[in-house]
Amino acid sequence: MMPMLDTLDSQIVAALIRNGRAPWRLIAEVLEQQERTVARRGNRLLASGVVRVQSFPSPGAISVVEVDLYMLRVAAAPSAITAIGTWLSERPETHWVSALAGASECIVELFLEREAVSGFLHGELAALDGIQNLSLEPIFEYYRTVSGWRPDILTLDQYQTLSSSELPHLATRYTELGMPLLDEPNRALAELLRANGRITIEELAAGLGMSKPTASRRLETLIADGAVYVRAILDPASIGYPVEGLLSVHVQAASLEAAGLYLANLPTTRWAANVSGRILVQTAARSLAELRKVMEDIAAHAGVIDVDVSLFASIFKRSTVVYQNGKLPPAQAG
Repeated sequence: MMPMLDTLDSQIVAALIRNGRAPWRLIAEVLEQQERTVARRGNRLLASGVVRVQSFPSPGAISVVEVDLYMLRVAAAPSAITAIGTWLSERPETHWVSALAGASECIVELFLEREAVSGFLHGELAALDGIQNLSLEPIFEYYRTVSGWRPDILTLDQYQTLSSSELPHLATRYTELGMPLLDEPNRALAELLRANGRITIEELAAGLGMSKPTASRRLETLIADGAVYVRAILDPASIGYPVEGLLSVHVQAASLEAAGLYLANLPTTRWAANVSGRILVQTAARSLAELRKVMEDIAAHAGVIDVDVSLFASIFKRSTVVYQNGKLPPAQAG
């Protein structure tokens, strides 16, 4: 079992969840700690692999062909799950890959060009040994992305001071809203940021051959516009949330939006999305008892028809980072 972090380390990780690029100075102010202490602990957490700050561009910002966001479920023979999950995690189209315990299947978030769907599903994926069934569903809307997760470690005011919440609708509507493709300087910026999510503005400016104000302005615009995502990647167990699972919530059509917003604001919700007209929620709870209480509260919410859960059996990929031997690889300290 993964050891839990102490209180201050957990608070630093929670701060990075909200703002992966937050300076140690800002985190120290929010936590009312000395900057030197926060920087030392934060860099140790990054170097150890407990948390990793990763950046990646929105597919809509780099693809000249329209791409769509999907939730893929792959049912397979139990003996084939690990091989299939590993294969999926190594694909550039996938953002995260998990194996579920409630059924012998993997669940995957991925972007695909529309013309590529058939070849990916019925060509490459169907050819793998052990595949039993495939299901690809469109993600219509996110009510919360993982950077919006607010575990009960910091207060709402502390989270807000660190950063305003990411706009979740940009994940599925980037192209629809007419947002621009990355130009060459911004592509170069995104690549430097992908290599080190906490790269300093000084390092970024030097790598791009531009002034620090220009580099800072470009970076802020890309993040605010949803062209680049910055993610703190961690195993929730490290901060006291060891029970991870996928909730499937069926809701009356008239209550869908209200229920989605309600689910997005639960402290156990890592992300929540409208997938083919029902709401899927990646949840992280402190215990099975807490998960049961969360599900009872959801079931009692207006418009909810039913809710069920499948726990995660293993993780293969989170926010584009491929796990190594079941573990999150360490990040470069920043």
